[in-house]
Amino acid sequence: MQRQLIHFSLLFLLALSSCNGIREASTETAPPPSMTPLPEQTLTPTQTPAPTKTEPPPTATATSTLTPTPVPQPLLLRRKCGGDYVARADEAIELFYGGWGVLGLDLAQQWATVLTVDLTIDGLLVEGQQQTPAPDLPLNCQDDADGVYWIYYRVVLSELAPGIHHVTVTFNALQALSDGWIIYGPGQITKQSFHITVQ
Repeated sequence: MQRQLIHFSLLFLLALSSCNGIREASTETAPPPSMTPLPEQTLTPTQTPAPTKTEPPPTATATSTLTPTPVPQPLLLRRKCGGDYVARADEAIELFYGGWGVLGLDLAQQWATVLTVDLTIDGLLVEGQQQTPAPDLPLNCQDDADGVYWIYYRVVLSELAPGIHHVTVTFNALQALSDGWIIYGPGQITKQSFHITVQ
């Protein structure tokens, strides 16, 4: 029994001394004056620390040259500017057509809802987009008169085959309306013919 008591006392002292060692090891000590402690990062439940991005070492790479996007060649179809036009082969064409000049912005906005313009190339109907009335007609061969606003259409044609192409532009008014000088419509106002030679 005495032996058990000595054995138990030794175990108790051993356990007590190890607890003191843990307590002494866990006490914080201030960093030396030459060291600055790192700030602690606190995370909210929805945050995760951002990974550190390491850049790979620079390597030699081949340089590429950018090929510019070709700009379509612009072309205005207007009888007062001529009837025969020339375009370059193997290039898209930005075609402006259906230019209808009216006096003042208010009339131009009315005409924008009344005017329809049909474009055919070699007998095939081509769909263009009516543009917002503007005081300038793109590529106009004449000076724009003061107070005149233009309603016109625009379409980008992919390459036309080399040769002569027959083009018609037909103006229609859905109702009678003045352009500021003359009343037109309803019905077909005019039909114009053009030739585009692609070479």
